[in-house]
Amino acid sequence: MKKSPRTFAIAKKDVQKLEEQVKIVKVEVRKFNGKLDGVRNKIWLDLENLKDEVKDKMSLLRNDIAGMKDEMVTEVKAMREEFIAHQGAHDRQQETLEVHEKRISSLEQKPISP
Repeated sequence: MKKSPRTFAIAKKDVQKLEEQVKIVKVEVRKFNGKLDGVRNKIWLDLENLKDEVKDKMSLLRNDIAGMKDEMVTEVKAMREEFIAHQGAHDRQQETLEVHEKRISSLEQKPISP
């Protein structure tokens, strides 16, 4: 004997309960989507604020670096000028010493007269 396929009898009440539950789920999903949109908006605003803060901080950092660069260039320029002046004085002293060395050498080579 062949068995007949099973059929499930669904009562009208069961269908109505299911439809009510589907409606409730749809309402809950809409509420959740609304909350999700609010969260998305808050995150977007927070990101925009963070982006603005980063831009401001980067601008300040660039200004600080530019200021330090100017100070360093000024200091190096002053050191270079000081070095050139020192080198000039050293060269003059060296020339004077060389002239004195030549005089001393020429005097040492001359015979002493009695």
